[in-house]
Amino acid sequence: MADEITAGRNAARALTARAPGWMVWYGERTGSFWAVPRAGTAIVPRMLEAQTADDLENEIRRAEGRPTREQTQSETEEAARHRRPPAETPAPRIPVGR
Repeated sequence: MADEITAGRNAARALTARAPGWMVWYGERTGSFWAVPRAGTAIVPRMLEAQTADDLENEIRRAEGRPTREQTQSETEEAARHRRPPAETPAPRIPVGR
């Protein structure tokens, strides 16, 4: 139980660093991650809750109108699929003596 709480607190601290406009914490009794926008950041007038820090980060991104991590990753993968492979450079021809 103590390890779970420590891991939750550490994950909440890491998310706080990635979401500076939010107060983030791990609810020891609920086992959920929570966030509210900091004063002066009127993004959403409510508290957000998720089961994991990653899910809460996605909720924060949605509230801010930004793409979620999964959307960003899938867009990057999609762009990579449509990118043309680099043109192959033919090997230099070495003259053979007769």
